Amino acid sequence: MTIKIAFISQTRLSKLLDLEQRQHQWQTDIELHEFIAEQHREKLLALDKSRDIAVIVAGGGNAAMIASMGLTTPLVKIQISGFDVMQALWRAQRIAKKAVFINFIEPIEQLERFASLFNIEVQQHTFSSVAQVVDTVFSVLQQPDSVIIGASHVCDIAESMQAKSVFIYSQDAIHQALTAAEQLALSLHAERVKREKLEAILRSVHDGIIYIDANAKVEEFNPAAATILGLEAGDTLNQPIAKVIPNSGLEQVFHSQKSQYNQLLKVGNTQILSNRIAVFNQGKIIGALASFQDVKSIRKAEQSLRLNNFANGLVASHSLDNFIGENEKIINLLNRAKHFANTEASILIQGATGTGKELIAQGIHLASKRASGPFVAINCASIPESLLESTLFGYDEGAFTGATKSGKTGLFELADKGSIFLDEIGELPFSMQGRLLRVLQERQIMRLGSNTLLNIDVRVIAATNRNLLEMIAQKSFKDDLYYRLNVLNLSLPSLRERREDIPLFIKHFFKRHKVPSVEYSALISATMPALLSYSWPGNIRELENLVERVATLLKAGIDDQEITRELNDSLGVKLSLNQTTAENAPLDMKIIEQQHLQAVLSAANNNRSIAAKNLGISRSTLWRKLKSR
Repeated sequence: MTIKIAFISQTRLSKLLDLEQRQHQWQTDIELHEFIAEQHREKLLALDKSRDIAVIVAGGGNAAMIASMGLTTPLVKIQISGFDVMQALWRAQRIAKKAVFINFIEPIEQLERFASLFNIEVQQHTFSSVAQVVDTVFSVLQQPDSVIIGASHVCDIAESMQAKSVFIYSQDAIHQALTAAEQLALSLHAERVKREKLEAILRSVHDGIIYIDANAKVEEFNPAAATILGLEAGDTLNQPIAKVIPNSGLEQVFHSQKSQYNQLLKVGNTQILSNRIAVFNQGKIIGALASFQDVKSIRKAEQSLRLNNFANGLVASHSLDNFIGENEKIINLLNRAKHFANTEASILIQGATGTGKELIAQGIHLASKRASGPFVAINCASIPESLLESTLFGYDEGAFTGATKSGKTGLFELADKGSIFLDEIGELPFSMQGRLLRVLQERQIMRLGSNTLLNIDVRVIAATNRNLLEMIAQKSFKDDLYYRLNVLNLSLPSLRERREDIPLFIKHFFKRHKVPSVEYSALISATMPALLSYSWPGNIRELENLVERVATLLKAGIDDQEITRELNDSLGVKLSLNQTTAENAPLDMKIIEQQHLQAVLSAANNNRSIAAKNLGISRSTLWRKLKSR
């Protein structure tokens, strides 16, 4: 955008301007306008109204007349310096014995002191209109051996009357005026751009913004504030805040000089959440600002975020209360998990494959203060090492060949304000472990191809089925990363350590596949001893897969004998189904549990301490279960 300065002058001043423009480069466009301000008020009003001119430059009578008009465009006056006066007197003494200064309204101060330096008599006259100039020049003509000193208009009139004249202004005066005008114009332009940016920001933000000045009057009131509060900005600006919003709290912030955050406030029928901030300049309070949102909008945004997270699979769905198990180890583990959920410390979950490590992680997330935030799960063994860093931390445009043009958000960024679950952390490449450790220490990430650090607020839950201490001894896992992850620890028992929970899982999985108990009770009752004695190397996941296979066969109308053969193949045991005894037999969990307890007790030679240990329960619990038969 071109910044323009209007230079109002007449003949002699215009020549100096031309000389100045040829000798110096200016950052602004200087428009020359030759006229007498007193005679062309409409031209000045048009220049001012157009808003195309940043600053007006003028001297003498023109400057005085423009100043009296009250224009909004700032005026820079061409000043007559002491050097200009002495230069004019030096030239005048070479022409005549008397020098007569003719100035508009204001005389030149200390003229006599300057005149004392030269061998010339000095007089001074002032005028207030163009007509007076003619009369004054004519009267000077009556004085012998005189020279007139003045601005362009005075010199032009003197010349028209065959009088001697000296132009008062120097090129240096023009240069000084233009320099001041350009600095002012550039400063005003910068302020205008800054103001336009601020207004654009205030118009575009969804938060309501109100600013009061030191007199507690509304200085800013953006469109969002008008929409949220149901007020018109024009009715609020320059009004006392107490009149606009009596309970805004901004006056208290101003007087106390202390900001307030997350304050609930009711304005009319609208409930808002407001931050009220004291504004200082060089240590002195100059105003107060309120930013606020409609509480209903906040709730809608949170709901939208949750829906978006759900659509992207960034949610947890399994709570600790839904975790299946009556085994004493599991009950103790769930109690610990609930306590751990109330902390922000990292958690390491250890357990064999298929024991439910991710379900525990989801439950901890849902029981924590981060429940409304995202839950991001990643299997460290499932992503190629070459893609792991960009997957975890994201990348910027052009980070590598084939990178998405807009870049990509990493999983740690997606998990901000929530939890990230790093499954199979033992499979994380050694080269990546140092990078992950730094993220956990600094709580900052840097995308590939970026030089900007991003703060993150993430709770880390890691899981593994490997012995990390052995890996540390083998130099394949960093010990400092282990200790950073293993602040809190949970160890999940295998399914063979909680065999009494097998019937619960079987019922749960058949229910999930919508198979009524009447269809599978006989089959499961007959095969339960074998199911309880099986080692279950795949743990709960293996049992779930087995039930799914049986459920599919039952739905397909396959008879129990055929399904028994399927179980033989799956479990590697020989099962037989006695149709006469098993037909329509109910799936009685109490009976099955007692059968299992007796089998374990018998295998331990009736040693209850050993049997309880093998069952993963206390001796008193075993006693109670046996007694309840």
